[in-house]
Amino acid sequence: MSSNEKKEYELINLGFEYPGMTGGARWAVITDLDIHELEERYRDELSIFKPYVVMTTEQGQAIREYEQNEKKHSMRSLRHHDMFGYEEGTTEYIHSVFSDNEPEEKTIDKLEYEKVREAIEKLPEIQKRRCILYFYHGLSEPEIAKLEGVSRSSIRDSLNWVLKNLKKLL
Repeated sequence: MSSNEKKEYELINLGFEYPGMTGGARWAVITDLDIHELEERYRDELSIFKPYVVMTTEQGQAIREYEQNEKKHSMRSLRHHDMFGYEEGTTEYIHSVFSDNEPEEKTIDKLEYEKVREAIEKLPEIQKRRCILYFYHGLSEPEIAKLEGVSRSSIRDSLNWVLKNLKKLL
């Protein structure tokens, strides 16, 4: 499949989207294809993600809308928090912009995470896809190369460009 063709499915790493999730399936495949068509067309590509659950595009859209709402609410919380809030005896904690008992370090990590996520969104499509597969989904260079039908050196070079571009963006 050429890079210009649109895939008939999208992958979501459930462990990344839902930390602490338990169960067998770590991946969700978002598609309008039924399970038999999906297996017939993409068996080899999807084999490394088994076991996975299949979701409709409407369910995938609901997940994306949920993420957008969560981001909107966290940004609203940033704008409306009590910046002078302090409780006697809890000097190692600051009133967090995300919750009342979250350490300052964790809040800073979340803000940095958002900056990185926004920078990744600005990458060219191929680099963005490979970056997500490598850093977020934990696939190795050979696995990505096999999945995309390209050489391992192509993936390695692309990931090096990802790092250079992210340094510029951040």
